[in-house]
Amino acid sequence: MAKQTINIGASANDGTGDQLRTAFDKINDNFDESYSFINQDGNSDLVIDPTGAYANIKINNNSLIVSTSKTPASSIGASGDKQGMIAWDNDYIYVCIADYDGSTAIWRRSSAVTW
Repeated sequence: MAKQTINIGASANDGTGDQLRTAFDKINDNFDESYSFINQDGNSDLVIDPTGAYANIKINNNSLIVSTSKTPASSIGASGDKQGMIAWDNDYIYVCIADYDGSTAIWRRSSAVTW
């Protein structure tokens, strides 16, 4: 099912938007679809398998797969870098140890080990 958008009309209370029942039916349908992707028993794996422009991350069972490498801009990082981020290239694995503040070195690197 595609996302259902509520028609809010051209202006407030002009009568051209969805009726309340129709609007809440769309809300329920959207939530039902969202919840169908979440395992609610708490004991199973969470699978994130996006499509489209951001289809580069998948978590399944005990593996994390990131299909696009990234090399940090510098050891200081760049706007948007957050603590806990992981990046890599052919030579190094990088870990971001703090949120970007523009002045502190927040990325640490380790040589990538080959087997």
